[in-house]
Amino acid sequence: MVDALLGPATRPFSEHIRAAIEVLIADASLDGTLVGEAVAAAAALPARPDAAEALAMLLAAGTRLVALTNSGARAGQATLEACGLAHYVEQVLGVDGVSSFKPHPAVYAYALRELQASANDVTLLATHAWDLAGAASAGIRTAWVRHGARGWPAVFPPPDLQADTLLELARALV
Repeated sequence: MVDALLGPATRPFSEHIRAAIEVLIADASLDGTLVGEAVAAAAALPARPDAAEALAMLLAAGTRLVALTNSGARAGQATLEACGLAHYVEQVLGVDGVSSFKPHPAVYAYALRELQASANDVTLLATHAWDLAGAASAGIRTAWVRHGARGWPAVFPPPDLQADTLLELARALV
């Protein structure tokens, strides 16, 4: 978010992940040789257990599925392929197309331009409140996957929809 505010963001998101992991490892006095493994693991996280079923349900209902990632488009595509969800997604939009990071307004405006859609026609599904706040600021409908008992920051506009799991949210959307 610092790069988004100070922009233009010229570093790939993976460099931010690496820097954060390096700080955590140093703060916890852990073995610094594990940084590479941690970065690789972050790029290949498994999908949530209900993700494939939820995305299949949304597709069957005629929903257009597009990923908007703080990674570059190629890295986002690779992550979706690694977790087995790439075939559900029509397109991966990365922040490399706009040289900023979410929640900067330029990222959501870029996505709407690329999709040739108005904000009223789009819903952003996410687990991060800050991402949904950015989308809401752009006029995009928001759907929050809580993944359990998590609180919503009172300073952000409340999500339009919310559920504990992606599958519950998909059911609410269709």
